[in-house]
Amino acid sequence: MYFSSTLLTLAAIAATASAQEGTTIQVTVGKGGLVYTPNDIKAEIGTNIEFSFFPKNHTVTQSSFKDPCHPLENGFFSSFVPTANSPSGSTFTITVKDTKPIWLYCGQGNHCQTGMVAAINAPSTGNTFEAFALLAKNATASTSPPGGAAGGILKLAGAADSSSSASASASGSASGFSTISTTRTVQTTVTATITAVVTKDGSTYSTTYPSTYGTTYTTAVPGTTIAVAASGS
Repeated sequence: MYFSSTLLTLAAIAATASAQEGTTIQVTVGKGGLVYTPNDIKAEIGTNIEFSFFPKNHTVTQSSFKDPCHPLENGFFSSFVPTANSPSGSTFTITVKDTKPIWLYCGQGNHCQTGMVAAINAPSTGNTFEAFALLAKNATASTSPPGGAAGGILKLAGAADSSSSASASASGSASGFSTISTTRTVQTTVTATITAVVTKDGSTYSTTYPSTYGTTYTTAVPGTTIAVAASGS
């Protein structure tokens, strides 16, 4: 009987852990003002945090506790997500990998200093969410990482509509998501008037003539991860 009870207890614990690991917590970004809702989140390891974007243009950017409103090196970043509709359908999802506190902010303008910050698993004493928000209020101008989305899955609204054309140039696709990279070509033409001083046979004189030249360069546009609908799904 004792052995049977022990097995039942272990089975219950395993079932609970499995349920927690598959949990998704929904967080709205910019709904009803410059705020994440909820903004003080408690999550188990393995929990997915899905950020849903509302108008007009916000980010989900990881920072440290001591330096809010500035990106944490190698932290997650949704990129800027311009949004016209409410809700937009665009989401950014991260997965909680440990129980350490996670701090985040919006990198748009002064949104962070205005209070658009959030925390995952913040302590109840010491470095609390309230303490983080106070530091953000007095932080210097916000900055954002260079490049596109990183550290999570960015799903842009309407991306499935362009899945056929996107799949041709997609790389590293997994679980219905693909990363698209493009290039931008810029051509520049410069016209200038050149004045030269010439010395010949002991005489010095100046001459003026126009000169036109052009240059073309190509730069890479950082990849963006989008959702691609599988056919027949």
